[in-house]
Amino acid sequence: MPIVNRIAWRRLDRLVEVQQRNRETHSPVISLFRWWARRPHAVAGAILDAACEEFGRESFLVADPFSGGGTVAFEAARRGHTVYAQDLYPWPSMGLATALTRADSEKLVRACRELLEKLEPYRACYQWADGALKFELTHVIRVRVAPCLNCREPIYLFRDPFLSLASRRKGERRAFFGCAACGGVSLRAVASRSFRCDSCARRSAPERTKVYSPKPTVSCPHCKFESDLASSLCSAPAWKPVLVQVREVESSKNASPTLRAVKVGDPIDDIAGSEGAAALRVAIPAGVETAHLLRDGFLQWGDLYTHRQSQTLLAALREVDGLAFPAAVKARLRLAVLGACEMAGYLCRWARTHPKTFEALANHRYSRSTVVTETNLLSPIGRGTLPRRLQAAEKGLRWLQKTTMPVRTVLCSADAKRRHLRRGALIAIGSSGRQILKDGAAQLVVTDPPYHDDLQYGELARLFHAWLSVAAPLPPPTEEAEAVPNAVRGTNTERYEQIVKDCLAESKRTLAPDGRLVLTFHNNDLAAWTALRNALSGAGFFVVGLATVSAENAADHSKRDKNSFLCDLVIECVPRTEDSTRTTDVVVCGRSNTTQRRNLLAIGLALAETVNGRLGSGLKESFEEHLSRMGGTSRLIG
Repeated sequence: MPIVNRIAWRRLDRLVEVQQRNRETHSPVISLFRWWARRPHAVAGAILDAACEEFGRESFLVADPFSGGGTVAFEAARRGHTVYAQDLYPWPSMGLATALTRADSEKLVRACRELLEKLEPYRACYQWADGALKFELTHVIRVRVAPCLNCREPIYLFRDPFLSLASRRKGERRAFFGCAACGGVSLRAVASRSFRCDSCARRSAPERTKVYSPKPTVSCPHCKFESDLASSLCSAPAWKPVLVQVREVESSKNASPTLRAVKVGDPIDDIAGSEGAAALRVAIPAGVETAHLLRDGFLQWGDLYTHRQSQTLLAALREVDGLAFPAAVKARLRLAVLGACEMAGYLCRWARTHPKTFEALANHRYSRSTVVTETNLLSPIGRGTLPRRLQAAEKGLRWLQKTTMPVRTVLCSADAKRRHLRRGALIAIGSSGRQILKDGAAQLVVTDPPYHDDLQYGELARLFHAWLSVAAPLPPPTEEAEAVPNAVRGTNTERYEQIVKDCLAESKRTLAPDGRLVLTFHNNDLAAWTALRNALSGAGFFVVGLATVSAENAADHSKRDKNSFLCDLVIECVPRTEDSTRTTDVVVCGRSNTTQRRNLLAIGLALAETVNGRLGSGLKESFEEHLSRMGGTSRLIG
């Protein structure tokens, strides 16, 4: 029986939808290191449980050749399975290996406390006294300043005068509005149709619809000359602090901080070109995703950080090395510090309608904003700060310890000697075109291959790899081996198909004769499905089962108001042998009650017919036929 036929898909959909609303609560390990397109833990867990029932075994080797964020590895380890995970890139592989390595949770708590105590002098840079009270900045919000291309007067690029609600209180009716002429901010009613600047008395009107324009323009408030925003950002970045978020240092943890305009005496200044950030004076490489950083004037990774931020992170890495704690504990501290690099003060954007900071890579892209936020990385409140990340490290460890952690976790190169793996976890770094498991070692392969050109994983990970090289010298990642079309590197869909095929063929070699391959996939590009079809066929698999399952939260910023798939197609395969044929029908499970699900099942059936050698027409024609039979009226894949 196919594994997918043993899963209660409706119940699983409900569970996924609940858990995806607050993944950090249900799966705390996702907070340990940033990766993208992580599949729901509940889905991986359900597949593993169904496989145990199908195989009649409590434990076996589970492999994931595209491990990324480690969802499959985490859920397999928690169930006591032997784990093999491999990824092309060092950052997620190191994060996964660190998280799976056993450590003493009480020593971790003490080490976190000691590290923060040693970093107190760097926190003091954000603090000042006012009488008997002591205050600190948790955030500094800056607006980019650029000269008008016509009159050369400075323009403060708020894009829209509506800068931020005054607080996160429910029903907040006040907001800050920014003046493009002088950079001043004024507190007014949220519903104001226009406002007069408190600093220069110029009247402005919010233009909320322009913020989301695909080709935004800038109108000079001085001479009315209009130009495109991209041209205005060609000069070296210059910024003006306009808002700060302030809290009392001794206030209770739940006390609300205050968002206000900058005042004289606030510790807001930055030190440009400081020697302390020399370790980050590394050029940002050209790329599909990094191109806009270069266009916007960021030339080196160090340009993305304020002096205080870079000093805090570099000092934290030094202090971790000097702590007298076991290596497994220090590795967790180091992972938390390295993860904080995504809070780059000149890249993180400020969420104006729900005042808070979003990480530089929160939208599966490098943030593109002219209103940015410097986070005090040592503040006890706020997204992405070191205290919060250290708490996440403790929580993630205790979550794993509640079930089963690997008796031993090994991190090594994909060039290492092939081996049998009887227990524990083996994490390999390098292309899965070569895996270091012996033939037939894995009973189950569960994975999600890269989603064609939806995400440039390697380019997004460059920020983390830059910091990782500061902590430990490593050879540069081999992005050329990544399965993704990339115009800058000159790779196309054919290259994507070949890499995926090679990786799946290697997984077939490592798979037991009665083993299964289960992968999840979605895409709205028929070329991506054709490539996956060819890869599965070329790697030597038959498709035996299909299902749809919820995968994404529609409220996620990267999905909001976009025509994006919120569910995955689950594809179950078995190895094909030289004398085998496939004539049985493919088992179809899961709901088909939405347009997205009908599209996924239709393309899945077309793919299965081709892979199994039973298709008389092309993939497109078969997809359209299946979709029509399902009553589908909207074609999302083309």
